[in-house]
Parts: sequence; structure tokens; C-alpha cells
Amino acid sequence: MIQFPPSERRRRLPTNCRWPLSIALVAITLIVIFFAYHNPSLSDSNILSGYSLEEIKPSSDSRYSDLSRLIPQLYKPFLHPIDAETFIGENEVEYKIAQNPPRFTKSLGKKVLLLDVDTRALNGEGGMMNDHISYHDLSPHTAGMLSHYLYAMIHGYEYKFIQAPSYTDRHQTWVKVPMIREALKTYDYVVFMDADAVFHYHHLPLEWLFNHWNITSDTMLAMALDPDADFNKDERGNVNLNTGFIIAQASERTTEMFNIWEDCVTDNKYANCSKWRYEWSHEQAAFSNYLRYEYTGPNEVISLPCAEANGYPKKADLGCTGEFVRHYWLDKGATVGALQDAVTQYAALRLHDQFHRHMKSTLVNATGTTLPLKEGEGVVV
Repeated sequence: MIQFPPSERRRRLPTNCRWPLSIALVAITLIVIFFAYHNPSLSDSNILSGYSLEEIKPSSDSRYSDLSRLIPQLYKPFLHPIDAETFIGENEVEYKIAQNPPRFTKSLGKKVLLLDVDTRALNGEGGMMNDHISYHDLSPHTAGMLSHYLYAMIHGYEYKFIQAPSYTDRHQTWVKVPMIREALKTYDYVVFMDADAVFHYHHLPLEWLFNHWNITSDTMLAMALDPDADFNKDERGNVNLNTGFIIAQASERTTEMFNIWEDCVTDNKYANCSKWRYEWSHEQAAFSNYLRYEYTGPNEVISLPCAEANGYPKKADLGCTGEFVRHYWLDKGATVGALQDAVTQYAALRLHDQFHRHMKSTLVNATGTTLPLKEGEGVVV
């Protein structure tokens, strides 16, 4: 597996320098990959050893130079095996799968949808729907969504951003409920994320996390617990489930649950659910107070640990460090740095590997000479 230095030991660049470095590293790496296929002098290079030549073919067709084909090549050497029994995090903590043998052993590919949903135009400065943006002005919201898009490309999942219609009878955070339900008509798994939630390890596949979190054929929904605080508890005194990260698996029973969830505010089934039309925490409180007590079969609704799928390191005192999924509820600007890291650290390692693979042509070892050079001596560069 890939090994990164502990976060406290990483050298941090000034904010205004990190994006240019990120863009430069990615551009250089992608150019290297491109020319490895198109330049005969590099065609036998080990840089792409183990890669299928069918994955990128020399062609004038723009589809073959699209990032959706180049990005997987950049990250492929780092991918953690789906069926591995363990994963070691950056702080040397070992995590194990709950299913042994694992249920998932191969990529689910396009059966998985990573989903973003929003009712806003998002076409302002640095916005996702703005035709032209500067990386200096990239909004935290856009950075989060691009992180989801990147993760989907790396692992071959589908990605969609739904510009959703607005509700007239409740808070707009409710729109995720019907949009996830609609997506489940097409995909086996829908993974919804708020724009301030990101995957921490981009080389770790969802399938491994599914094995780790014991997502079974009976699972309809998996969500992370909120921090254990009084304002995060339902009317029965149990900690709420957070809807900023949702894993949903398609089934008739799952569709039924989403229909009941959306209808909850009518009070047809649950007498007091209408209070959550506009009162915080909206659809999250409705699910936590009612739906999770309706679907109680084994593994039907899975509560993911807050330490693994919610929060971020600065909230360690709450027990929510976001080991696998970081949800920056109170520090939304951190999504920009998270996206930078997701690009820079992998590209830097690929560049270092490229240097070592071609040391015969990139390294001049002049340590056998002394300076100043004597007459007749020289260093051949």
C-alpha cells in the first residue's frame, strides 16, 4: 500500500503557492504518461509496467486523451487491493475488514454513483457551474465537488451532479432524499456526499470500505454518527445519524424507505415529523427520530463510526477525526487544501518514481571528481 508521511511532518507550502505546484505536477505527470505511449524511445519504459495498453490508445480521438482515462493511470500504482484484509492509515493505525472472506473482491465500476446535489446556481466566482474559474478563487464548495469527481474517475465509478428542483414546503436540504431515490433506479449503489465532505485516502476503493463497514446484501443505508453531544441526539436520547455522507443500496425496500422519508413531514405516518420541515436538522432529524427505528433488520441501517466517516482531525476531542471520510462542518474552506493534497501528493510520488526509473538519463554522478576542475577534466552532462 502507499505510504505517506504523517500529516504533522509534511512540509506545508504557502496557500498561494500550493495550487500552482499541484497543477504543474499533474500536467508534467500526465504529459509523461501520454508520451510513454506515443514516443518510441519510451515505449519499453517500466513506468507503465503492468498497465494494459488497451486503457490508453494512440489516437486523435479526444476520448483517449480525456482526463477520465489519464487520471486512473496516474493513481493506479497506489490503489489498495479491494480484498485486502487490512489497511494501515497515515497514523499507523490498522483497520480490518468485517467480512472475511470479503463480499467485494472486484471493482463495482459503473454500478456505483458518486452523487452531488444542490438547488443553487453555483455560477458565481469560483463556482462549479462557472465556465471559467481561477484556482486562486476556487470556492470550498467547488473543491469538495471536484474531489468527489476525481475520486470517481480514479476508481471507475460514475459521477453526477444534480441541479435539483427546489422545495416550496420545506428546507432545501431535503432535496437529497428524492434525488438519491431517483438515482437508485439506475445504479446499484449511490454514495451521496455534502460538498464539505471528502474522501481522505483517494487510493482506497469504496469496495474495501464496504467490506470494512460490513455492507451486506441486506443493507439499505449506511450513515455516520454525529458527535456525541446533547444537541445531536434524537428524542430517544440516541446520537443522530449524519446525512452528509450516505451509502444507499438499491432494493424495493430501500425505495420504500426513501418514499416514507420524503413523506415524513406530512405527518401521515409519524405524527410529529412535520416539525422538521424547517427546524434543524431537517431530513437528518426526521430519519434519526423515526426511520431508523422502522428499519431494524440485521445490517439494514448501518451506523458508521464518527471517527471513521465524520468530522476531521481538529475535532478529535469529539471523537470524530474522519479517518476515511472527512466532513468539515465548521471548517468548509479545508476542502480546498484536501483537494490540493489529493492531487499533489500522488503526482509528486509518481514524479519521484519516474526520476528513479530513468536515472541513467536524468542523473549525472560527478562525485568522483573534485572542484575546481583541473585542466583536462570535465563533467559530461
